[in-house]
Order: sequence, then C-alpha cells, then structure tokens
Amino acid sequence: MQAKLSSLVVLITGASAGIGAATAHELARAGCRLALVARRKDRLEGLALELKTRHNTDAFIHVADVEDSEQVRAMVESVARHFGRLDVLINNAGLLRMAPLLAMPLDDMEHLMDTNFWAVVHSIRAAAPLMARQGGGHIINVASGVSRRGLPYMAVYAATKWAVTGLTESLRIELAAENIHFTTVYPGVIDTDMPRNLDRSRLPADYPDHGSSRLPVTRVAQAIVRAVREKPVEVYVPWWLRCMSWLCAVCPGLVDRSIRRHYKIGP
Repeated sequence: MQAKLSSLVVLITGASAGIGAATAHELARAGCRLALVARRKDRLEGLALELKTRHNTDAFIHVADVEDSEQVRAMVESVARHFGRLDVLINNAGLLRMAPLLAMPLDDMEHLMDTNFWAVVHSIRAAAPLMARQGGGHIINVASGVSRRGLPYMAVYAATKWAVTGLTESLRIELAAENIHFTTVYPGVIDTDMPRNLDRSRLPADYPDHGSSRLPVTRVAQAIVRAVREKPVEVYVPWWLRCMSWLCAVCPGLVDRSIRRHYKIGP
C-alpha cells in the first residue's frame, strides 16, 4: 500500500547538502513534515529557509554528530517532542575517503566506519523503539553501488557500505513483527560535494575522475521519494546497477577482469 506523503514525519540525517538536501526539497514539495539533521547549523538554517521560500515548508532542524550515540538519541527525542511521532528515518549521512588499503591511516578507516555504519546503527536503535510504540515506521538506509561490488582504492568505504546492506537485510526480518519496513538505496556515481571534494593525493595519477558520468543528485532524491511512498526492499540508481549486482554474483571473475582493465591494474 502506498503511503500518503503529506501525513508523514520524515527525519533526514546528513541533510545539509548533497542527497540529503535534494531529498528534503523533493519531500517538501510532496508535503511531508521534515526534520533535518547535520553537524553544520548554518547550512541547516540555509536549507530550512530555502524550503520555506520554495515550498512553504517549516522544517525542524537539529544539530547533531550522528557518530555520537547520545547525540543521536537526543535527536530522535527532540523530533518526537516536536512532531509527536516519527514515520520515516532516512539514514543518509556519509563520508567518502579513498586510498590503497595499505596506505590509508587507521584513523581514517575508523572514521569511515563510525560515520557510514555506526551512525546508522545508533539512529536505528534510537528510532525503532519509538516506531514500534506508535505502530510501525519506515527506515531507509542509503548505501552505495559498492555495497554490491567493491572497487580498487575503495576497500574500506565499500566495507562500510556492505555492512549497511547486511544490517538492513537482517533487520528487515528481525523488526518485521514491529511493522517497521526497511529500504536500502544503492546510488552509483552521483554529482555531489562528496566526489568533487575527494582527496586524491593517495590515488594513482591516472585514476579516473568519472566526472562526466555522474548522475544529477535529483535522480537519487526522486528515487528516495518513491521509496517513501512505495516501501520497496531495494532501490538502485541508476536502474542498471541491479543488473550489475546480479552479474557480480554469478560471474565474479569476469567482473574482476573487466574492472582491472578499466583501472589499468595488473595483467
């Protein structure tokens, strides 16, 4: 059954830019009541003003570091106090760092895991009990195309996103009795600040930029809005990433050889 969007309270982490901000605009246009969370208050205030100006939406903003479980708990509590409920949680906050595994500092690895995986765990543990008490809810976890196929120099980033996929697949079953639905979103190469501001200092000089093939961020935002409405199990942006995930499962060696040729690695 499709949800009536104008009746929903939606919390978006990592809302101040990129996929989060674009999704906020699309959901505001659909009439949702929005709670926006990020670490930078100035960006949240700027986004809230845009939503008011363009869509006549009064968004609730909350500044929090989602790596901190106590701040996440306070985040969910403040949203519940403000709106009286929470219908949809979109775990979108994320971090991208790339380097050969042997050259990446351990601190960078831990930061990636804290932001991309543990923050999702903290948010779900804070929101799921509230959703269960109110009769159900919907949690959307933004993973990545590399959740289904790791790529060179993205080993740790891919590992964090695979972890999100495994977590979501398990919780789809575990929390079904509480009427909590889960959707995993798998974006490909998207035109956001994340790849544009990537530190390439540890990457090979000829590592491809993929700038010309990046999809507009609105593609992902619109797909997330459809997911809020329809509650699918998985969403791939672009659609053909689903086909690639099947190919990787059936013919992993063939995909390995193709990727090595593309990145000019080995024979």
